[in-house]
Amino acid sequence: MHSNIKERFNNLLPRYAILPIIAALLINNCIYIGAAQLRNHLSFYSLAISLDEKIPLLTPFVIFYVLAYVQWALNYILIGRDSKKLCYQFVLGDILSKVICLFFFILFPTTLTRPEITGTDIFSQLVRFIYSVDAPVNLFPSIHCLESWCCIRAAYKMNFKTEKRTNYYRVATILMSLGIFASTLFIKQHVIADVFGGIAAFEIGMILAKILICEDAEQTNS
Repeated sequence: MHSNIKERFNNLLPRYAILPIIAALLINNCIYIGAAQLRNHLSFYSLAISLDEKIPLLTPFVIFYVLAYVQWALNYILIGRDSKKLCYQFVLGDILSKVICLFFFILFPTTLTRPEITGTDIFSQLVRFIYSVDAPVNLFPSIHCLESWCCIRAAYKMNFKTEKRTNYYRVATILMSLGIFASTLFIKQHVIADVFGGIAAFEIGMILAKILICEDAEQTNS
């Protein structure tokens, strides 16, 4: 039975991908939780603009916000299964982008004023629960948007067995990610600047990852 479980796990995720992905998850949690613990020692800023105030509270979008975790998990698995090169590049880019986030969380911490949720429906209850476990800190750049943008970028690097499947996955990823971007604004977890900050942080992380991987390859070949 033990060998069967191990074989199934190896079929789900190649050995080369296990440690990098675990490292990325641990670093993400350490940065997010660690930075949040410093909130009582930081001075916070607001990046909200007049347009943010005009965005309505739409609690049903919390479904996208919660399902984001499923999308990210699937994305990590698919990246790991695609190839060692793609896995290492995206994991390193992800880690570096989180380090960029850490600098902002500590040196330029932002917050926002959340609305009072008075509804009794399931969506309102979910939003209240998120508010209770996730303080309005670590907002810029948005890690929710960073990870969802990572999913879009990865979708255009991966190829499935058929072109039809590849295109379906790309369209589904874009639609889901747009829903997640919108959810961060509609449930008042982030402001507009946080969304673009998350995208920019990931792009910079990927640029740095490519530079580091190229330098490592050159040193190996020399």
